[in-house]
Amino acid sequence: GFTGHRDDFIEIAPQLAQKRRVIAPDLRGHGDSVSNPGAYGWSFKQLVRDLIEFLDHLEIDRCDLFGRSMGGMLTLRFALAHPERVRSLLFMCTAPELPTSLSRQGFEIGAGIAEERGIDDLQMLMEKASRRDCSETIARWGERYWLHHRRRLCAMTPQSFRGIGEAFFDSESLVDRLGEIDAPTLVIVGESDIDFLPGADLFERHLPSAKRITLLEAEHHPHQENTSAWFAAVEAHLDAVGRAADPFANDSNSANNANNANERGRP
Repeated sequence: GFTGHRDDFIEIAPQLAQKRRVIAPDLRGHGDSVSNPGAYGWSFKQLVRDLIEFLDHLEIDRCDLFGRSMGGMLTLRFALAHPERVRSLLFMCTAPELPTSLSRQGFEIGAGIAEERGIDDLQMLMEKASRRDCSETIARWGERYWLHHRRRLCAMTPQSFRGIGEAFFDSESLVDRLGEIDAPTLVIVGESDIDFLPGADLFERHLPSAKRITLLEAEHHPHQENTSAWFAAVEAHLDAVGRAADPFANDSNSANNANNANERGRP
């Protein structure tokens, strides 16, 4: 997602990888990925191109593609552009269109602070404000949440923060194109994720192949807030997809934005 980091999945990836190959790449401008815009600037078109080149480089023909938040919006665009490269889809706390509850004005203020004072100062101010009004689920994490928040935001630059953020806030609705998707799809959302519950409703209503699961005691990070229920849902989906694809074979699979993938030539 926007301001995300591959380490968002560091605690659950080893367990998920017991039965399949798991790959969690950083988005352009995030983590240890390149910090400069590509040929298509900071845009979803560029992020889709990055992902197809990433899969080509690893010689991955098809994958189970997992996307969270803005990463889910990228996952949707990738599936529409390259349906032949997707075996199944997993959307978590995301939407086929920009949630109306999110503030463009707040983002612009944050981007301006990052450009004028640096990304570290933006992190400090965001943390200070969030600590005054943090959610119940974040409060349960304690200091662990803030340590991770600092790591992921401070891996960005002011330029990537603004560029990717503008791509997010300028994104077009794809609700009318959901009917084009026929890949098996799992939609996960936390029961308290107010911003993205409407997005889960849209997926459930307009995407014929979607199965929707709302996880209790979770907000925008269900894999961290209700790990056992999240893991059970993801494993059930991937196992079912694997059986449908080949009931007699042992799959080699991969997940971030997460990618759950079969390599070329591997049985």
